[in-house]
Amino acid sequence: MGKDLLKKDKYEIIKRPAKHDVEVIDPVQNRSPFVSFRYSYKEVSSGGGKAHIRSTEKSFENGKFKSEEFEGTVDGHVYSSMVGEMQKHILNQLAVFMKPFSMFLPFGGPKDKK
Repeated sequence: MGKDLLKKDKYEIIKRPAKHDVEVIDPVQNRSPFVSFRYSYKEVSSGGGKAHIRSTEKSFENGKFKSEEFEGTVDGHVYSSMVGEMQKHILNQLAVFMKPFSMFLPFGGPKDKK
Protein backbone atom coordinates (compact mmCIF):
# COMPACT_ATOMS: atom_id res chain seq x y z
CA MET A 1 0.00 0.00 0.00
CA GLY A 2 2.89 2.39 0.70
CA LYS A 3 4.15 2.04 -2.91
CA ASP A 4 0.72 3.00 -4.34
CA LEU A 5 0.71 6.24 -2.37
CA LEU A 6 4.14 7.22 -3.68
CA LYS A 7 3.13 6.71 -7.35
CA LYS A 8 -0.03 8.86 -7.19
CA ASP A 9 -0.03 12.52 -8.21
CA LYS A 10 -1.11 14.76 -5.35
CA TYR A 11 -3.59 16.61 -7.64
CA GLU A 12 -5.18 13.42 -8.99
CA ILE A 13 -8.96 13.13 -8.51
CA ILE A 14 -9.93 10.12 -6.46
CA LYS A 15 -13.21 8.45 -7.41
CA ARG A 16 -15.27 6.75 -4.74
CA PRO A 17 -17.51 3.75 -5.18
CA ALA A 18 -21.10 4.40 -6.28
CA LYS A 19 -22.57 3.44 -2.90
CA HIS A 20 -21.12 6.64 -1.35
CA ASP A 21 -22.63 9.01 -3.95
CA VAL A 22 -24.85 11.76 -2.59
CA GLU A 23 -28.33 12.12 -3.99
CA VAL A 24 -29.14 15.71 -4.89
CA ILE A 25 -32.73 16.70 -4.07
CA ASP A 26 -34.28 19.77 -5.65
CA PRO A 27 -35.63 22.31 -3.12
CA VAL A 28 -39.38 22.42 -2.64
CA GLN A 29 -40.95 25.16 -4.72
CA ASN A 30 -43.07 27.68 -2.86
CA ARG A 31 -46.60 27.50 -4.13
CA SER A 32 -47.11 31.23 -4.00
CA PRO A 33 -44.13 33.29 -2.84
CA PHE A 34 -45.96 36.60 -3.40
CA VAL A 35 -49.03 35.83 -1.28
CA SER A 36 -48.36 35.59 2.42
CA PHE A 37 -49.63 37.40 5.48
CA ARG A 38 -49.30 37.44 9.24
CA TYR A 39 -51.90 38.75 11.67
CA SER A 40 -51.36 39.11 15.40
CA TYR A 41 -53.68 40.46 18.09
CA LYS A 42 -52.96 40.71 21.80
CA GLU A 43 -55.28 42.07 24.48
CA VAL A 44 -54.52 42.59 28.16
CA SER A 45 -57.19 43.97 30.47
CA SER A 46 -57.66 44.26 34.20
CA GLY A 47 -60.81 43.85 36.23
CA GLY A 48 -61.76 42.51 39.66
CA GLY A 49 -58.15 42.18 40.81
CA LYS A 50 -57.29 39.84 37.92
CA ALA A 51 -55.61 40.42 34.55
CA HIS A 52 -57.18 38.81 31.48
CA ILE A 53 -54.87 37.97 28.57
CA ARG A 54 -56.04 37.04 25.07
CA SER A 55 -53.79 36.42 22.06
CA THR A 56 -54.53 35.41 18.48
CA GLU A 57 -52.00 34.76 15.71
CA LYS A 58 -52.83 33.74 12.15
CA SER A 59 -50.49 33.37 9.20
CA PHE A 60 -50.48 32.10 5.63
CA GLU A 61 -47.01 31.25 4.35
CA ASN A 62 -45.76 28.74 1.79
CA GLY A 63 -49.32 27.60 1.09
CA LYS A 64 -50.00 26.71 4.73
CA PHE A 65 -52.49 28.41 7.02
CA LYS A 66 -51.61 28.45 10.73
CA SER A 67 -53.80 29.68 13.56
CA GLU A 68 -52.99 29.94 17.28
CA GLU A 69 -55.16 31.28 20.08
CA PHE A 70 -54.57 31.71 23.79
CA GLU A 71 -56.71 33.03 26.63
CA GLY A 72 -55.91 33.11 30.33
CA THR A 73 -56.19 34.89 33.66
CA VAL A 74 -53.36 35.93 36.02
CA ASP A 75 -53.09 37.92 39.25
CA GLY A 76 -53.57 41.70 39.14
CA HIS A 77 -49.98 42.48 40.17
CA VAL A 78 -48.79 40.99 36.85
CA TYR A 79 -50.84 43.58 34.97
CA SER A 80 -49.63 46.51 37.08
CA SER A 81 -45.97 45.47 36.82
CA MET A 82 -46.33 45.01 33.03
CA VAL A 83 -47.89 48.48 32.65
CA GLY A 84 -45.09 50.00 34.77
CA GLU A 85 -42.40 48.34 32.65
CA MET A 86 -44.08 49.48 29.42
CA GLN A 87 -44.30 53.07 30.66
CA LYS A 88 -40.62 53.01 31.69
CA HIS A 89 -39.61 51.60 28.30
CA ILE A 90 -41.61 54.21 26.38
CA LEU A 91 -40.20 57.07 28.46
CA ASN A 92 -36.64 55.78 27.91
CA GLN A 93 -37.24 55.61 24.15
CA LEU A 94 -38.70 59.11 24.20
CA ALA A 95 -35.67 60.42 26.11
CA VAL A 96 -33.29 58.89 23.55
CA PHE A 97 -35.33 60.42 20.72
CA MET A 98 -35.50 63.89 22.29
CA LYS A 99 -31.85 64.09 23.40
CA PRO A 100 -30.56 65.64 20.11
CA PHE A 101 -33.17 68.40 20.43
CA SER A 102 -32.15 69.30 23.99
CA MET A 103 -29.39 71.64 22.80
CA PHE A 104 -32.06 73.97 21.38
CA LEU A 105 -33.69 74.40 24.79
CA PRO A 106 -32.54 77.24 27.06
CA PHE A 107 -32.14 74.93 30.07
CA GLY A 108 -30.71 71.90 28.22
CA GLY A 109 -27.38 70.99 26.80
CA PRO A 110 -23.89 71.34 28.31
CA LYS A 111 -23.33 74.01 30.97
CA ASP A 112 -20.79 76.75 30.32
CA LYS A 113 -18.03 76.84 32.91
CA LYS A 114 -16.79 80.40 33.50
